[in-house]
Order: sequence, then structure tokens, then C-alpha cells
Amino acid sequence: MFKGLKNLGAMASLMKDLPAMQARMEEVRASLGEIRVVGTAGAGAVKVHMSGDMVVQETQVDAAALAGQDIEALITMAVNDAIASAQEASRSRIAEAAAEMGLPMPENGQLPGMGI
Repeated sequence: MFKGLKNLGAMASLMKDLPAMQARMEEVRASLGEIRVVGTAGAGAVKVHMSGDMVVQETQVDAAALAGQDIEALITMAVNDAIASAQEASRSRIAEAAAEMGLPMPENGQLPGMGI
């Protein structure tokens, strides 16, 4: 019975802090655009620069270094590499913010509503 009351107290505390938590997570969401990662393929001959909010910022293709190779496939590989890196960097930033607020991260590494 007392354990249930303790849980209710923790829930009440979380609800009281909810507006501040929501504001902090919105700050984190906005800051994801500041993260920069680079996905590569073809031994670095294809590079895709992406932000943490999954927006491609720049692509670089050294066509001379890729002579005879499937450039489209390498671009796809570089984009997928950039996406994976951006997702990991974003999850890390979200996890840091969650830890600051005393929130546990779900096993899948995603907080509801963060979309990363």
C-alpha cells in the first residue's frame, strides 16, 4: 500500500514539473538542427552532410575517384550512413536532456513525441 502512495507522490511531482519538462524537450528538439554529421561511401568519395533533424545540408561527390562505380548506389549508402549517424547523435542529445530531468530513457532510445 505504501509503495503505491510513494508512486503517486512521484507521479504528482512529475505532473508538477511537466511544463518545464515540455519546454526543455522543445529546446532539445530545436537544437537538433545544430548537430552536424557526415555520412560517407566509396572510401570517402561520396559525402553527405546532414543535421540532427535529418535535413541534408550538403553533398560532395568526387566523380573522378568513382569512375566505373555505381554512383547512385554510393550516394544511397552515404545518405543512409548520414541518417544513422544523425539518429545516434540526436538520441544521445535527447538522452542527456532526459537524464538531466531524471527521466529514464525507454529501451528503444526514443522519447514519445521526439520522432527520432
